Amino acid sequence: MIKKLLSKWFIGKIVVKYATNAPFDKVIENLTEVIQENNFAVVGTHDMKETYTKKNLKIADDFEYKIIQICNAPKSHKALNSMSYDMGVMMPKSIIVSRENGKTTLRFMKMKPWMVSMMFPELDIVPMSKMVTGVITKIVTDTIKKVENK
Repeated sequence: MIKKLLSKWFIGKIVVKYATNAPFDKVIENLTEVIQENNFAVVGTHDMKETYTKKNLKIADDFEYKIIQICNAPKSHKALNSMSYDMGVMMPKSIIVSRENGKTTLRFMKMKPWMVSMMFPELDIVPMSKMVTGVITKIVTDTIKKVENK
């Protein structure tokens, strides 16, 4: 209990989650559009339902869970080549779309800029961290707005 309280106080909310009543496929479609509108590209999609099915693992009939990996190639190129190859551990960024309790959820990891700066103390990473977190938040919230207004 103390560990959980300290973590919440010290680190804050790392996983940010939004929910909508919109259908899963519609959210995926709109998310892809919004990603492109924000100068990112989908570089990979991991369909966990497909993965689990191939491995003969039991899943619920309504199980949906996709990890959408996104990248802004010019910015990641700059980060790797002018900052550090170690920046690659933070790439690509992931947005998870899933179904749970009758809703479609979108979630992503929101690391605090100071946390990222502690990971890379030799780099001035805070401005980039704030920018990336802002763009991912915008992508997710714009997707929710888009699917709920159609």
